[in-house]
Amino acid sequence: MPDTPLDPSPDLSIPTRAVLADDVFDALKDALVTRRIEPGARMNIDALARQLHVSNTPVRQALGRLEALGLVVKVPYRGFLASQLLDSRTIAELYDFRLILEPTLAARAALRHSPEGADRLESVCDIDALADLAGRPDAGRLLGARDIEFHRGVATEAGNSAIVDQLTAALDRMMRYTLYDRQTAADLAWNEHRAVLHAIRRRDAEGAADAMRQHLHNGLDRMRDAIR
Repeated sequence: MPDTPLDPSPDLSIPTRAVLADDVFDALKDALVTRRIEPGARMNIDALARQLHVSNTPVRQALGRLEALGLVVKVPYRGFLASQLLDSRTIAELYDFRLILEPTLAARAALRHSPEGADRLESVCDIDALADLAGRPDAGRLLGARDIEFHRGVATEAGNSAIVDQLTAALDRMMRYTLYDRQTAADLAWNEHRAVLHAIRRRDAEGAADAMRQHLHNGLDRMRDAIR
């Protein structure tokens, strides 16, 4: 199996400064969830370190963290491999996890959010920003990142950092399926985000929970359509 087929584009590079393990982690995670590192690809530590212009140590640390998130696997005598795409059962299980968690988070966000927090959510799901992104060659990656940012933002306004971390791990695993290569899917998702946000702004806990629940059910349907 060939070594990691990283996209050689400049956006994978890390700025020339004192490099932290977090920088390497973020660069590799982004490449994994956007499929610039293909599922099943070998994650050669030496090759990655050369491409990112760092020593082996932060790469090894980052791969350990990515393994904990389920984005890479460590295979005896072969090293780290990018995880395979999720099967339909695992996708359904992750959505079930989110359906248990996120409607409650949306309800709590409606009751606990700050005006500044609501404004941040507004900026994430701004319709004009969506239109600006639509024509870009990397639109799928950027829209997927905004989707995660919105759901993280709702969880943050609910006021539980431990849950934010758990939810982020699930969202990162799913992002490889939610790159919004179809504009219709992005439009639908953004309209659903705004329905959640409007209920949060009204401090309508029940309405926020219902809107989030419907959004997740619709998202599961769209994802099933995408992987058929």
